[in-house]
Amino acid sequence: MRKRKLEDIADIVQGIPVSRIRTGEAMELEERIVYSFESESKVLIAKNGDKLGQKIPLVERDMILFNIVSYNAKKATEKDLGKIVPSNYVIVRLRDRNISPDYLAWYMDQAEGFKRELNKLRQGSAVLSIPINEFRKIDLRLPSLEVQDRIGKINKLKERRKNLFLEREELIEKAMVIINEEEL
Repeated sequence: MRKRKLEDIADIVQGIPVSRIRTGEAMELEERIVYSFESESKVLIAKNGDKLGQKIPLVERDMILFNIVSYNAKKATEKDLGKIVPSNYVIVRLRDRNISPDYLAWYMDQAEGFKRELNKLRQGSAVLSIPINEFRKIDLRLPSLEVQDRIGKINKLKERRKNLFLEREELIEKAMVIINEEEL
């Protein structure tokens, strides 16, 4: 079990406040989805936002997104790619190839050791948040890459099972409505 600081293995930045996204009047705009674990919204952004000198963080492959209010973490999925990352998320981009992104997402979301480290950092009264500079310094206890891969794969299978169960429940509800409608 190796002990490492998060900032030693990953680049960590915060998302953008959506209200600060600038658009120019004569600029061509496009609608983008704002990333969220819960309900997503849409916002208009300039197609060439770089001309405004504004770097809008977008979800990329293998990115881990950590919500600084709910303290949940998830690895980006194919469906998430290209969505805008708002300021209530911290973006974690691994630099170290000896760390599994699937494992780190699970670790940040579920591991008791990580939750203990977060509890040390919480600030605020009504809504507890985490200062990003302190978040970067969190100590991680990492097993071998082989163990990380196994845990990451198990977690992906667990998530897939959960999603299939939810999809099944939705299909059963739809079938019940259809059956009821046929009987009327």
